[in-house]
Amino acid sequence: MQITVTGAAGYIGSHACLKLLDDGHEVHGLDNFSRSFERTVQALQRAGGGRFHFTHVELNDQRATTAALKLHAPEIVLHFAAFAVVPESVQFPLLYWHNNVGATVSLLNAMDAVDCGKLIFSSTCATYGEPAPEHIPIGEDCPQRPTHAYGESKLACEHMMQAWVQSHALAERDRGVVFLRYFNVAGGDHLDRIGEDHDPETHLVPICLRAATGRHAPLIVHGNDYPTPDGTCIRDYVHVEDLVQAHIEAIKVIPRRDTLAMNVGTGVGASVIEVLRACSLAAGREVPFRMGARRNGDPPRLVSHPEKIFRLTNWRPARSSLEDIARSAWRWFAKEK
Repeated sequence: MQITVTGAAGYIGSHACLKLLDDGHEVHGLDNFSRSFERTVQALQRAGGGRFHFTHVELNDQRATTAALKLHAPEIVLHFAAFAVVPESVQFPLLYWHNNVGATVSLLNAMDAVDCGKLIFSSTCATYGEPAPEHIPIGEDCPQRPTHAYGESKLACEHMMQAWVQSHALAERDRGVVFLRYFNVAGGDHLDRIGEDHDPETHLVPICLRAATGRHAPLIVHGNDYPTPDGTCIRDYVHVEDLVQAHIEAIKVIPRRDTLAMNVGTGVGASVIEVLRACSLAAGREVPFRMGARRNGDPPRLVSHPEKIFRLTNWRPARSSLEDIARSAWRWFAKEK
């Protein structure tokens, strides 16, 4: 299958490319390197040989994006490209509307230009905002009330795609989109070819590993007085390779003229302290940390209810234990850093 991947040099997009290449697909990656690195593309080229094609493109440039899609006419697009740092989105909301929503408008128009009607969209549990206790674990019917520009931009993209699909359906044209609403993604490739590589780093697992090796200040645990067993926030962690496999399964259930939303999480929560301990074990050294104040807007517990994706697909998390996540992240970190 000919598949185009936006954000192909990013953390999740690059792991998706790697899996698609391992499965024998032709992959065309698009990225502008605004928050990713050429070394990741080089790793994908080594893994895929002649089946990985890359185009440096700014998705907001609709003409350039259309030209890029015409190079390798895709049967399906996996759309990962986005900014995804919550505090930044609070400080610079227009940046997120321009980059996340504007680029998606451009992409949809480019897909129309090449008559590609199948899309898997990288959405987020942040579209649910801060769910009431009765909505946890979080199902797809939980009210979507995002509390920051990142979540708002992703929800706006979902709404826009719904309108895109409906307008084509009225004209009896096939357009179908699957929204995958991720929970907390972590870990790395099981063969250590690529891993989580952000600069600056904002995610808990790699920050723990950097702190363990003295390459980051001691971890600040924001709040230890939440109504959870150890007082720290609980989140649902899913291994990046499990997440990518969810995309493979989602391809099989793209509606013909509709949209479909599915959460991607394990249904099992882990606290900040539990993640810290798993990283300490993986690294073979203690992760230094200190307690800090709560952060505004941090819900005590965010855990997925994955019944829908379990029911509609064959997807099941296979590598998402904290131990597997931490070990795979550490192997790549130790190798690269």
